[in-house]
Amino acid sequence: MKVMIAAGGTGGHIYPALALAEELKKEKPGSEILFFGSSERMEAKLIPEKGYRFYGMSMAVTNGGLLNKVNALRLLVKAERQCIRILQKEQPDICVGFGNYISVPLIRAASRLHIPTLLHEQNSFAGKANKYLSRLADGIVGCYESNRSQMPAEKTRIYGNPQATAAAGTVFDSRNLTEIGLKEDIPFVIFMMGSLGSSSVSAVIDQACPLFDRNFQYVIAAGTANDYTYQTKSDDHIRIVEYVDGKQMLKGCALAVTRAGATTMAEIGAVGTPAVLIPSPYVPNNHQVINAEELVKENAAVMIEEKDLTPELLAETVNSLLNDPGRREEMRKNALRLGKPDASVRIIRWMEELVNEK
Repeated sequence: MKVMIAAGGTGGHIYPALALAEELKKEKPGSEILFFGSSERMEAKLIPEKGYRFYGMSMAVTNGGLLNKVNALRLLVKAERQCIRILQKEQPDICVGFGNYISVPLIRAASRLHIPTLLHEQNSFAGKANKYLSRLADGIVGCYESNRSQMPAEKTRIYGNPQATAAAGTVFDSRNLTEIGLKEDIPFVIFMMGSLGSSSVSAVIDQACPLFDRNFQYVIAAGTANDYTYQTKSDDHIRIVEYVDGKQMLKGCALAVTRAGATTMAEIGAVGTPAVLIPSPYVPNNHQVINAEELVKENAAVMIEEKDLTPELLAETVNSLLNDPGRREEMRKNALRLGKPDASVRIIRWMEELVNEK
C-alpha cells in the first residue's frame, strides 16, 4: 500500500502521523509512505530525519487581517495545484490528513482525483480544517465520542490516537531515575507541561515543592523553551531537568501532573497513568479542557484549571492522591478502559477497506 500523509504545524499533529507510519511499516513491510507539509514548520526537519520522503510547500494560516487571509488563501490554492501534480506523479492508494490547514490542499486534491481519503482528529473538539474537510473525506477517525456530533457520524469511527499504540508497549526502565540521581524503589511523580514547558505553571510548581510529601520523589521536566528559572534546587527527592522521555515516565510514575494535549491523553490511556491535568488555556476552543473532561467524568483523572491553580491546591491534590493508592489504582483502571492501544492497527484496517472499496 502506498500512502501519502499530511501532517504538520505542531507535534500534536506530527507525532501521531509518524506513529501510524511506523505501525504501517510493521504491519505491511512493503508499504511506501510519503509525507506532505509546510516547508517552513517543524515537520520539514523532523519527518525527513525519520527517513521518510517529504514534500514541503509554502503555506500560511488564515488568521489575522484581511491581507493575511488573502495571502493564505492564495498559497493554499497554489499548494492544491501542486498537490494534484504530486498525486498524479506518485499515485498513492490513499491520502491521510492529520488536521491543521496543512491537510487542506492534499485532501482536496486527492478528492478531486478520486483517491480515497481519511482524516484523523486528535482532540475532543474538532479543528476547523477537519470540520471543513469532513464533507469531502471518505472516512474520519476520532478519539472521542464527541467527534461524532461534530463531523458526519455515518463516516466517523472512534478508533483513537496512533500515539496510544506507540505507548502501549512501553516497558519502564528504572535507569530513567538512577541516571538523574533518584532511587528506583521510591514512587515518583512526573511533572510535564509539554515539550516546551510553561513558565506560569512552573512558578506554581516551584512554590509547591516545599509542600510535597517527602516520602515520594518528584521529577520536574521544565521544558526546552521555558524562560522561568526555578528557585527550588535539585536534591535527593526532587530533580529538575529540561527533558524526559514522556512515555517512559508516564509508564513508571505513581502519578503524573501534565497538560491535556491530545498526545498526552492518548498515552495516559494506553499505559494507565493516574493524572492531575492542568489544561493549557492558550489553545483554540479551549480544547484541552474538553479533552481533560473526558477523563475526569470517568474518574480517570483530576483536573485543575490554570486560573484556579495555586501552590497550596497543587500540593494538597498531589499529596492526597499519593497517599491514597486505592484511588490511584481506580484511576489507572479507568484510564486503561478508556485507552485505545490498538488505534493504529484499526486505522490501518480501515485504510485497507477504503482502498479496496475504490
